[in-house]
Amino acid sequence: MRMKPKAGRIAQSNRGAVSIGRQQTSQPVTFPAPKGGLVTTADMASQQPGSATVLRNFLPTLMGCKIRGGSQKKGLAADGGDIKSAFKYKYGSTEKMFMATQTAIYNMTAPVAPPTTTAADVSGMSGGDWCAFQHTNAGTSWLVCLNGANDRQLYNGTSWTTSPAITFSDGTTMPQLNYGWLFKNREFFLKNGTLDAYYLAVNAVGGAASVFPLGGVMKRGGALLTGFSWSLESGDGLNDMCVFVSTEGEIAVYAGDDPSSASSFALKGVYQIGKPLGKNAWIRAGGDILIATTDGLTPMSQVFQRDRQALSLVSVSRPIEDDWKKAANATGTGWTMKQWPEQNLVFVAFPENTVVTDTTFVLNVLTGKWSTVTNWKALCYETLQGGLFFGSLDGCVWQGDTTGTDDGLTFSAAYLSQFTPAGQFGQRANAALAHMYFRGKSRPKVRLFARADYDRSTPVFNAVTEGDASSSEWDVGLWDVAIWDGVSELQRYDFRQNVRATGDMLAVGCVITSGGDFKLDLEVDLATMQVSVGEPSA
Repeated sequence: MRMKPKAGRIAQSNRGAVSIGRQQTSQPVTFPAPKGGLVTTADMASQQPGSATVLRNFLPTLMGCKIRGGSQKKGLAADGGDIKSAFKYKYGSTEKMFMATQTAIYNMTAPVAPPTTTAADVSGMSGGDWCAFQHTNAGTSWLVCLNGANDRQLYNGTSWTTSPAITFSDGTTMPQLNYGWLFKNREFFLKNGTLDAYYLAVNAVGGAASVFPLGGVMKRGGALLTGFSWSLESGDGLNDMCVFVSTEGEIAVYAGDDPSSASSFALKGVYQIGKPLGKNAWIRAGGDILIATTDGLTPMSQVFQRDRQALSLVSVSRPIEDDWKKAANATGTGWTMKQWPEQNLVFVAFPENTVVTDTTFVLNVLTGKWSTVTNWKALCYETLQGGLFFGSLDGCVWQGDTTGTDDGLTFSAAYLSQFTPAGQFGQRANAALAHMYFRGKSRPKVRLFARADYDRSTPVFNAVTEGDASSSEWDVGLWDVAIWDGVSELQRYDFRQNVRATGDMLAVGCVITSGGDFKLDLEVDLATMQVSVGEPSA
């Protein structure tokens, strides 16, 4: 007997009807090399490919980023105080580096090796926040140093002195001068807690100082904090202007050459920026000057064109605005900035605090891209003969970006890419396999990982990569250890590792732990991640 076919039924289980969902599809997602540097202000939906949400202990380069070198303790100040400021004397073939604590100035050009201490060049001081600039006249080049607490200190290449003295007709004394700079061969100074500036005769290092009051110009009050010469051209020229900056962020710009004559030293304008973060918290970058303020790293060239609110849109620190403002709120003032010309990098350091600890912001001035350095506890930076140095806590002076360890201890560098949706925005995705490329002189040990939905945590990775002696360069490697005819070209290495993360937005990252006597020469390149995309999230 022929049976009639019955209508099909949905399969049953002991948990009810079986749901037939959309099949997951696997696809690769590409993450470009981090040429965009550290970006922490963009929301997840607008992050740009090639940016990084974590870029720690990497230095931004034209190609992306490279792992920093380690650090070595080079000097120890005899008084054991924190190193507050650093400055350099350079004239002809003479180049010397000085660092200051609260009570003394130390010559750290060639200090004795710690734990032996280095004796002070100048002692009995009452403040460590020094300003220094160089003025050459009559065959002598003077390093002029002021701290707002002691007599002005002068260094001529061999010895320190306070002569020739500066005299004032209004009762002002030299210890009240806290900042100075050179403008058209004329020294300008600022006085503690006032809106008064002072100036000397052309080419003079001492003698009678004349007052230049700005109380009627600066409408917001406060006091003068810093100043500099600035030109619309690159470098110094006929269009040089003299700039005065107050603690309230007012900028008064003058043009001319004789402050005693209103007709030849005219006010060009008064402008408003955020409150500056320190008297030494500005640098020259090409034809511009960048000023660290509570609103960000402000280009002087934009001050004339925009009001304060619009300046934040063109701030050089815009990519890390949230982190920048967090640090500014935690510290208030006392920031310092130092350019490392040989590497086109700028290091931004701020005082020790309990909120943003052990961090330096690093800027590549060619690309405008950022990263952070940790584990150095740097309070100020200086360069000497192409090398990078920094002052730290308890009188310690270090050389940075050298060897593979921080004073014998390993350190880790971490990178995490931008977050991106694997399919349509809102679809849940599962990361399964990461594939990342590197350029280096030796094969590193790498931990790849994935994160979802703006989780910026990084894993611990204890496997140490030691720099290869064969990759050392002349005058960098250790004598009688490095191999001078070793690998000199960067090789390409790639790694595939299983990773796990689930979310609407995914990112890929890596951790590398540096150790050994030699600096790693390693750059992060592009990455891909195999991702399974399923149903849209509820």
